[in-house]
Amino acid sequence: MDGWWVNSLPIYGGSTVCLPANHVFSADWVASLQRSGLLGRMLCSAQRDTSLLDSDDLQRMLRFQQFEMNLRTGEIYKEGKRIKLQEQPSQVLALLVERPGELVTREELRKKLWPNDAFVDFDHGVNIAINKLRDALGDSPQNPRFIETLPRKGYRFIAAVESVSSAPHRDLTTVAASVLAEKKKVPSSRMTLFLGAVALLATLGIVLFRSSTAKNARQPGIKSLAVLPLKNLSGDPTQEYLADGMTEALIGRLSGIRDLRVISRTSAMRFKDTQLSVPEIAKTLQVDAIVEGSILREGNRIRVRAQLIRAATDEHSWSEAYDRELQNVLSLQSDVAQAIAQRVEVTITGEEHARLTAARPVSSEVYETYLKGMFFQNKETPDAVRTAIRYFNEAIEKDPEFADAYARLSGCYAILSYMSEMRYSEAFEAAKVAAQKAVDLNPNLDQAHEALAGVAAAGRDWTQAETEYRRAIQLNPNSVDAHTGYFYLLLILKRWEEAGEQEREARVADPLSPQTVATTVSAAYFRRQYNDGLIKARNAIELYPQVSILHDFLSNLYAATGQDKLSAQEILLAEEAGGAAPERLVALRAAYAAAGPQGLRRKRIELNKRSANIDSYNIAIDCAAVGDRAQAILWLEKALRGHDPKISLISVEPIFDGLRADPRFVDLMRRMNFPT
Repeated sequence: MDGWWVNSLPIYGGSTVCLPANHVFSADWVASLQRSGLLGRMLCSAQRDTSLLDSDDLQRMLRFQQFEMNLRTGEIYKEGKRIKLQEQPSQVLALLVERPGELVTREELRKKLWPNDAFVDFDHGVNIAINKLRDALGDSPQNPRFIETLPRKGYRFIAAVESVSSAPHRDLTTVAASVLAEKKKVPSSRMTLFLGAVALLATLGIVLFRSSTAKNARQPGIKSLAVLPLKNLSGDPTQEYLADGMTEALIGRLSGIRDLRVISRTSAMRFKDTQLSVPEIAKTLQVDAIVEGSILREGNRIRVRAQLIRAATDEHSWSEAYDRELQNVLSLQSDVAQAIAQRVEVTITGEEHARLTAARPVSSEVYETYLKGMFFQNKETPDAVRTAIRYFNEAIEKDPEFADAYARLSGCYAILSYMSEMRYSEAFEAAKVAAQKAVDLNPNLDQAHEALAGVAAAGRDWTQAETEYRRAIQLNPNSVDAHTGYFYLLLILKRWEEAGEQEREARVADPLSPQTVATTVSAAYFRRQYNDGLIKARNAIELYPQVSILHDFLSNLYAATGQDKLSAQEILLAEEAGGAAPERLVALRAAYAAAGPQGLRRKRIELNKRSANIDSYNIAIDCAAVGDRAQAILWLEKALRGHDPKISLISVEPIFDGLRADPRFVDLMRRMNFPT
């Protein structure tokens, strides 16, 4: 017996001395109690008469398999040992075990966890709580023993639950309850003296323990961090672009340090206005530290406060306030990034330090216009991206040497082309000009090289595309977009292992992004690992039910495994999540009802042919799926001539496996210039 774990000791008369959670008392201390005879008497009393415990504890204890839960306190035990479980997962578990076998809807969970609607990202919060609960119980969403997921509805507790008529564990709190029951057998003066001595010894032990720890403990180094969205303290929602832009700029500067893992903007932004604590956020993102702060604009001045917080201890490692003119915002970003870099224990090369301190002079008017463009680009809706293009062009007109604006502009054209909101040939040329201009103006801008890599890949210049992706990653080792783009390039070149490395790098840098989740699903699909892909796709949709591409991948995975009805259902969900017009959805559903999965795909081909910006590649996908090989190849030819970037996927797309022996498809592959 190495020690006793105890949370509190009740003092005779009803008061309580609170000790640190799970404080350990040494075996020697316990032995001294044993020699006094008091400990043995306590244990015997506790074992002999559990009715001495609080009756409410007994009435509110539930057991399921090897676990027991006290519904009144929210504590959970596994085989008598208490399991650490945070408040929200504990509340979820309580709600589930009180209604075993019943559906607990996500709306019920929302009302239970956030009754005042304080949490702005409810879906993410529930998913985190469920995942933490599953980790504590050793449960799996694929093969659940306790918590079953009902997609888009809620959860159900499937294990048998029974009331417990005895105490769930034996610790000194229980022992002390027995002691109180024996107060008539032990003179009160002796009892008071004894418990007073216990409290004194415990307090002395805590002081000595903490003193020793303070002297001997060494703070671990900070190797990873996340920059949370800066809070907009202006009270003006129209200034939100400034707070978000400053956050992204700071992430970008710190991401250039190779030995420091920095979480991407997409994952960090999920914690905007969150009610979660710093340790909870850090645990979710698996980082050593968190940067948080605020920004306040008053006229042409901005005030920024930033602080670095260690995740393990929730202690502030550094804090600083800055007050600058808006025209000096770039130097302010540089100063904050340098201050943080000095406090993390990583090696910073001379080139990395130079990029941290670089601050090309840009007028406040130009930079403010640029930040507005960033704000709208990140919304990733057609109208918002068009607004972003207008702002970036405005910034370029005012400052033709501003490379960042050109790089962003190139990315906007690529987004619109992928959304079929702009003709591929038109978007390709515009993106190419902007990307090349950005690289010419600033050869050390990672986003410029990433944009140029995408253009090169769309133009089937695989060698240049790889060179540009590698340069972008060299400049910014934490660039999710560069890792993701390079992943797809390596994938279509069938360099599977290298592609896997890039997929893992993207997932580490951006663990909560639908983009990286989709990358993981696509890796399994294109490698024909269908069972693994099905599991990953279902899990992804549980997290992001409104992301249409995930439904697309799940539909293709079902089709590849012969589950045509399920494939058709996911097509309809993908259309709905993608914002299809009501009349389009009505037509597709009617076609499915009348002619099944084949009828659904044929109706989608018909509707897509009428689109203003025809997506030739996706029409080819549906043609191949219904067995119309001639039409599939015809539409692939159109995709190739139209510079559709998706055409490069023909090298690995499983739906085209039935076409690969066709001489026309062989010729298509030859013209794609894939390396042999």
